[in-house]
Amino acid sequence: MARTVCLVQLGIAGAMALMIGLVWGRQYAVAALFGGLTAVLPTVYFAIRLFARRPQAAPEEVVGAAFRGEIGKLALTAVLFWLGVALFAPQFLALLATYAACLLAYWAALARVGFDDKN
Repeated sequence: MARTVCLVQLGIAGAMALMIGLVWGRQYAVAALFGGLTAVLPTVYFAIRLFARRPQAAPEEVVGAAFRGEIGKLALTAVLFWLGVALFAPQFLALLATYAACLLAYWAALARVGFDDKN
């Protein structure tokens, strides 16, 4: 599931960058790609932190890994947004729109899991 979310986010980021680039130009497309990476990289970080546990890990270890992963994910997101503002202030709307679109990948994955459970 984590791989699916990351791949969908990358697909959304690429599609958004292409569309934004065609409408507003190359700089906006680069900002859009950075917005996509601002969504994807923290997701990858969280997945690595959470799923790097051995299968027989105690529940406390898994919960602790989830909390540490989420804190790291939030911190990484904040740093990437700070960097995005510093690098792409004039194109920040493109960055933010792509980031928001990439967050839809979570909902798409949840909907897919929900539909798969009903079959």
